[in-house]
Amino acid sequence: MRGLLLTLLLTMVACQPTQPRVVVLPAPEPVVSDLPPLDEAEFRAVFEQELRYQRMIADMLFEGRKALNANRLLTPADVSAHSYFMRVLAIEPENAVALQGIQDIVAQYLLLASQASRQGLFENARGYLRRAEQVDRTHAGIASAWVALEADMKSTDVVHSLSARELASQSSALTELLAQIAVQARDSGAFFLITAPNDAQARWIYLQMQAAVEGHRLRGNIELGETPTIRLIMPTDGDA
Repeated sequence: MRGLLLTLLLTMVACQPTQPRVVVLPAPEPVVSDLPPLDEAEFRAVFEQELRYQRMIADMLFEGRKALNANRLLTPADVSAHSYFMRVLAIEPENAVALQGIQDIVAQYLLLASQASRQGLFENARGYLRRAEQVDRTHAGIASAWVALEADMKSTDVVHSLSARELASQSSALTELLAQIAVQARDSGAFFLITAPNDAQARWIYLQMQAAVEGHRLRGNIELGETPTIRLIMPTDGDA
C-alpha cells in the first residue's frame, strides 16, 4: 500500500508543468568612439570637400577623353590627353578610366604609324612608334609594329606622293600623273591603295586612274588620311 502511494505521488509530481527558466543577460556597454561627433556644419564641409574632389577627377577624365578624340595625344603638353590622364593617376594610381586612356593613346599612335607606313611615310611612322614607346614602352603591340614597319621599308612597293593643292583644284597636271600611275598599276599587276583627306577626293583619284586604262579593271582600295598618296602594292611570285 505504501509503495502504491509513493508511485502515485511521483507520477503527480512528474505531471506538473515545468516552470521556464529566465536568464537575464547583462546590458551591453555603450561603444565609445575616439572621434568627437561631427556637428552639421562640419559634416557639410566634409561632404562638399569630397564632392569637389570627385568633380575634379571627373573633369580631368572628361578633358582627357576630349583631347584623345581631338588627336591631342602628347601635345600641347598642358592640354594633351596624356597630361590629363597622368594627373588623375598621380592622385588615383588605380583609376581604371585613366589607365585605359593611356592604352588608348598608345593604340592611336600604333594606328597612325601603320597608316604612315602604308603611305610610304616611313619617318613619320618611326616618329609615331617612338611616341608610343614614350607613353608605354611595355605595350605588347609596339614590337610587332616595328617589325611591320621594317617589312614595309624593305618591300618593292611604289609610293607616289600627291600634291594636296593640286588635288583640291583637280589640276590637269595631277590628272596626267594619275594616268601614268594607272598605266604602271595595269602593266605591273599591282594592287593600289589610295589615301586622301576625304572620300570625295579619293573617289576622284580612282575615277581618273580608271579612265586612263579603259577596258582594264584596276584593283585597289581607298582609305582616308591627311597626306594624299597612291601606293602600288607589287605582286609577289606567288600572286596570281
